Amino acid sequence: MYRLFLAVRYLLTRPINLLGMLGILLSVWALVVVVSIFSGFLVEIERHVRSASADISVGDLPPWAEWTPLERALRDDPNVQGLARRLVHYGMISRPGERPPTPPLLGRTALHGGDQPFLLLLGIDAAAERDVTGFAEWLQHPAIPADLRADPQAPLAAPDGRPRVLVGLERLQRDGLRRGDVVVLTSGRLLDGPEGGRGLQQITLELVVAGAFKTHHGGFDGNNVFVDHGVLRTALHPDRPDGVQEIAIRVRDLDGLAATADRLQRAVARVLDRGDDRAFGRVVTWREKNGQFLASVEHQRGLLKIVLVVIMVTAAFLMLATLSMMVTEKTSDIGILTAMGGTPGGVLQVFLACGLTITAAGTALGVLTGIVTSVYLEEIRQAVLWATGIDLFPLNVYNLDRVPCSLDPWWLLQVAAMAFAVGGVVSAWPAWRAARHDPLVSLRGA
Repeated sequence: MYRLFLAVRYLLTRPINLLGMLGILLSVWALVVVVSIFSGFLVEIERHVRSASADISVGDLPPWAEWTPLERALRDDPNVQGLARRLVHYGMISRPGERPPTPPLLGRTALHGGDQPFLLLLGIDAAAERDVTGFAEWLQHPAIPADLRADPQAPLAAPDGRPRVLVGLERLQRDGLRRGDVVVLTSGRLLDGPEGGRGLQQITLELVVAGAFKTHHGGFDGNNVFVDHGVLRTALHPDRPDGVQEIAIRVRDLDGLAATADRLQRAVARVLDRGDDRAFGRVVTWREKNGQFLASVEHQRGLLKIVLVVIMVTAAFLMLATLSMMVTEKTSDIGILTAMGGTPGGVLQVFLACGLTITAAGTALGVLTGIVTSVYLEEIRQAVLWATGIDLFPLNVYNLDRVPCSLDPWWLLQVAAMAFAVGGVVSAWPAWRAARHDPLVSLRGA
């Protein structure tokens, strides 16, 4: 009992020990808050990407791939609910008589999109796309003004014979376009030339803006436009009436997504088999298709964890310094304690209890304040913005409506265990030094 009493007394009479506790508290708090933000951000990004993706996509199709046999083979799978074929091509859109702007050297990333003239042209059948993806919701997003809304039933219909185009809301507003404006699509297609060579033919096509679309994924909105499948096929692939470059698939049971993708991969391989060893077509789930993008966010979260652990190590050195100073100051107390019958083990326990008490208090307060801060991050951001005019987390940059947060109990347990482990190691060294003190030398110093 005297060991704990002495440990508490030593801590209370030396306020400098609070520095060690404060260091542990801040490092634990940072680990909880920053990782919870990034975890919430990753959850939101996955939700955004998912909202703009089909359950399964078939891509990397060869130029000679045809829609009819592929559709027949894919529909045979019992988990396939719907299919939509697409033509995918690169191009640029500009106003008539204007040259597209030069792409910036440092533009916004694929997380946002929309600041470069190059686009992915998606040639779709609007009715089929509505059955397979969230296309209907994209056209009726609450953020789209009434004067920019396309006809939800026939968004790409051309009653006057002029083909239509759907543009992402942010790009539409940035370029000052309105519904009914005429834009020029510039693209190109490869032609077989003499002696086996290939040449590039420039294609220009006038399109009328049918309206805007908006998903939760800013990168998708900024980098893609929709045109009618027949229009794009006629302009770029007139020799391929049944051609297809990508197939979007909706499944009935999401739990069997990976198994369904494996089965469909085999089905596609059978249809495209030409009797050689080459494999054509790649079937991927929505997560696999966006895997590189999601992995980059996950990688950044991992790097932040390493940086924050370094902060905890720095706090541990601060605690080591304060505990070492206390051992040096309490040399006479150690001599008196051993003269009264205290054992080296007892002395070690006294100073070890000091370090563990600092660690326990810092860890508990750090986890508690970290959880509270994470839960009320949005309220804290708004309070700071109101008081100082500084936005700590500009939501429009990340296409969010509030600061994301996701508290993982397993990560909280890991942080607490890490803090205790570091605190235990740091406390053991000064305690071991104290236990090795010669009683006679300690009393002589008194």
